[in-house]
Amino acid sequence: MGFIAAVHLAHDELPLVPTIARCADATLRYEYGATTGKHCFRVVSAFGDERAALESAMAADPTVSNPTRVATFENRAVYRVAVDSDLEIVPDRCIEDGLFVFTVTSDDGGWLARVHLPDRGALAAFRTHCRDRGISFRVTQLYDSSATDDRTYSLTERQHEILTMAYYAGYFEVPRRATQDDLAARLGISDSAVSQRIRRAVSELIATTLENDRTPDGYG
Repeated sequence: MGFIAAVHLAHDELPLVPTIARCADATLRYEYGATTGKHCFRVVSAFGDERAALESAMAADPTVSNPTRVATFENRAVYRVAVDSDLEIVPDRCIEDGLFVFTVTSDDGGWLARVHLPDRGALAAFRTHCRDRGISFRVTQLYDSSATDDRTYSLTERQHEILTMAYYAGYFEVPRRATQDDLAARLGISDSAVSQRIRRAVSELIATTLENDRTPDGYG
């Protein structure tokens, strides 16, 4: 039982939010964090083709320091950053209340956290913690976890929008009834941005499906 919620969090001093604001076409995904002595580190994946602009934004971001690219793949780059902000995206106190994090991705000038909560009290505690620190807290989805079939997808609102439009426009049909240029014209964005959003969204769906289809020993 419990609830699954998608919560949009925004504050100028949340880690990497200034970078998110400057690089709207890139998508960041929080991977994990660690604390070593007095230093708090975060590892994030970045999806997008403009890596030079993203790395420049990270270098100028007052919420982090020493951004270092630690791995590069075809569709993403992985970075380690030292956090210089006192604000937390998902505070440890909420984890103690039973909150479980599925994914944390950049979206609409902030972070979108998809979480599981044991009850509405845990959600209220999360909201109170954020608002006491001036963090904008907006629930974009909330539903009973028992209503799902154990598949929790982590699409952002922009990714959901582009896939919905592409599907109903016939982009995925053979032959296609709509092109990337058609979708770009409808959304008022570049052809490159359409391509990036579709690739990231499809990648998220595939990754989540494969993860949920694994047997207990880790093999599908």
